[in-house]
This record gives sequence, structure tokens and C-alpha cells, in this order.
Amino acid sequence: MKRSIWNWLFLISSFGLGFMAGVLLWQELFPEWAGVQREYNHRLAQVTGDRSKAWAFPKVQQIHLPELKRTDRCVTCHAGISNPKMADQPQPFRTHPNLGIPGFLEKHPFNEIGCTVCHHGQGSAVEKKAAHGPVPHWEEPLLAKGLIVGTCTTCHQNTDELKGAERLKQAMVLFKEKGCIGCHNLHSKGMVVGPELAETFTKSSDQFDFKYIRGEKTVSHWVEEHFRNPQAVTPGYPKLGAPETPMPNYGLSEEEIRLLTALTISFSSEEESEEHPIPARYRVAAASKPVEAVTYASKVEQGAAVFEKYGCIGCHGPQGRGGIKNKNMDMGEEVPPLTYVSDGYSKEEIKEIIREGRYPARSNREGLAPPLWMPSWKGKLSDEEIDAVAEYLFSLNPDKPKASAS
Repeated sequence: MKRSIWNWLFLISSFGLGFMAGVLLWQELFPEWAGVQREYNHRLAQVTGDRSKAWAFPKVQQIHLPELKRTDRCVTCHAGISNPKMADQPQPFRTHPNLGIPGFLEKHPFNEIGCTVCHHGQGSAVEKKAAHGPVPHWEEPLLAKGLIVGTCTTCHQNTDELKGAERLKQAMVLFKEKGCIGCHNLHSKGMVVGPELAETFTKSSDQFDFKYIRGEKTVSHWVEEHFRNPQAVTPGYPKLGAPETPMPNYGLSEEEIRLLTALTISFSSEEESEEHPIPARYRVAAASKPVEAVTYASKVEQGAAVFEKYGCIGCHGPQGRGGIKNKNMDMGEEVPPLTYVSDGYSKEEIKEIIREGRYPARSNREGLAPPLWMPSWKGKLSDEEIDAVAEYLFSLNPDKPKASAS
């Protein structure tokens, strides 16, 4: 009886091992990429009328780029990427579009720059899941269509007038409207309430907390979710004394979320990378423009410009109207409006607060500190700029006469 059981176990395990060996052999003899390439060959034969192309033997294709430390095998499946005759074919057989930019493909030759420098993804892989991602241990999965524009800054030092990068220009307008620089550092310029934005996409996904994130565990998805609802992604840990994220929830639309995520990618793409260097000959320098001296009709006008330039509106709202939530802050758990600041402070007191910063009082003394606070602008703003901001804030009071131009 015992011998019979062992015989059956041996038979079943042998069958299992034989089945697994058969699956592995099938995958080796008929890999996913080979099927895609055969389909491409048949489509190419139909388009060109040359039936011999249908019988071409599948083989791995690659673009080897030693200078960029990249090897892109994307063309194994995307074989028609540079063939204009495949323009009307479905993906992955279609020609790369010229994005409505004359000469785009000529200025971006695939045999010189490859694919992943713009699209990301695992260039050395030949299976779709591994190549596109996300997969474990690969930090740069394929970027979604609306985010690819963020990698233009890898080579282009200025995208303000770059055709095809208009979305980055729109995103920068939004970036300034929301006053992001008032809390975040950007290339060591700005404030330190929030993290350095240029480092966001240079970090490993292991450095992000995905506990409250649904969906793929990628940096781009984390950033999008954080823009969508910052407090849901980073709610803080009260037991450890860690408050929620100081990032306000601006109620951004889906398009605005995608724009700001692409912009954040562009900030990181500007950074030099030892892992994937970009040769100097690929970099497009920003066109030099003469610096025009800015003149203001009054101190108030200058102060309004400084208020916007340095992102004060990010916390205090446009024209200092307030309304930004600040949990456990006294005065209604909101950053107070500045409209009537002249009723409670002198100009010298306002200047001192701007220079030295200020931590808000707590609504509940036993609760966590409010996540937002007024940072010190000493060394960031000149005395002239601080004077101008004070004049501007005093001009906001509708009950007091406006100061004359000076």
C-alpha cells in the first residue's frame, strides 16, 4: 500500500515537472515578442506588396547607446517605428508620429537617442510587462501619454518656446498661480516647508509611502494621487506626533493634476544622471535673452509682484484673501486672510514676521502642531522687497485710503 502511494506521488510530480518544462520550452521557442514580430512582418508584406517579408525570421532588435548607457530593445516589437509606410497601422506596429512638428523625427533619430530617454520603460526587456512595467526593481516604468512631455528637459534647457512642449508652459502658469515655490525648494531656490521638487523623480519608489495608495506602486502614480488629495495620501501619524502633509488640497482637475505631474517630471529630468548621462552634444542650450530691468509704478505694485513671485498666494490665497485649511490652527483652522492685517500690526511688525517667520498657535493645545507655518524669508527677500510687501499688504484693507505711488 505504501509503495503504491509513493508510486502515485512520483508519477504526479514527474507529470508536474514535465508540464513545467514543456511550458518553459514553449516560451523559449515561441516568445511573446516573436509573435508580435511575425504579425508585423505579415502587415508589412500587405502594405508593401512584397510577400517575402512575411516569412522573415523573428529576431531581437536593439539600439545600443554606450554614451547614454542604454540598450533599447523596444524596436523588437515596435518594428515599424521609423517606417512611414506603417503610419496607419495599430500599435505596436505604427510609425512614430511627428507630433505635428515639422522635422521632429529628423531631429530625434531613434538610432542615436533610442526610446527610453523620452518614454522611460525597461529598454533591455523584450516582454511587454517587463518592458512597460510597472515591475519590481525597475524605477522608470513607461510614462503615460500625457506625462512624456516632462522628459523634454532632459536635453532642452528651456522649453518656453519649444514646439510640442506647450503643456509644460501651461503647467508652469498653474505652478505660479498656486504659489508652489512658497513652500517647495526647486533647484535650491524657494522654501523648505515641502521637499525639493527636482529630486522627486530621482528617488526610488521605496522612499514613498504607498499605504494609502490604490493602484500601481509607481512614483508618477503617487505624485498624481498626492495632487488629487494630499491629506488622503499623507494623513500623518498622530501617535508618533507626525502631522498630516502641509500640502493644501487645491481641488485640482484631472487635467491640472496631469499637467503638474508632467512638470514635476521635467524638474527631475533637468538633473544630471550618472546612471544615464546625456552627452553635451545632445543638450540644447537656452537662447540667451537680454535681462530687462523691471520698473514699478509704486511700492504697492512691486509688493504685489513679490507676493506672487515667491508663492505667498500658496498659503495666503490670491490677493491675501486666505481660505487655505491649516488643521488645528487657531482662528478657524485656516491660514488667516491678510486683508485687514493693517488693523492689528504696524508695518515694522509685519516686516519682522516676514524676516523671522512664525509658528501659528494651536486651536487644541493637546493636538498636533498645524502643518503649515510661516517660514523665515531672511536671506531670500531683500530689504527693499520686504518693504514693498508690507506696503502691498497694507493696501489690501478696503477701509483705509490707498497709499500714493512712491
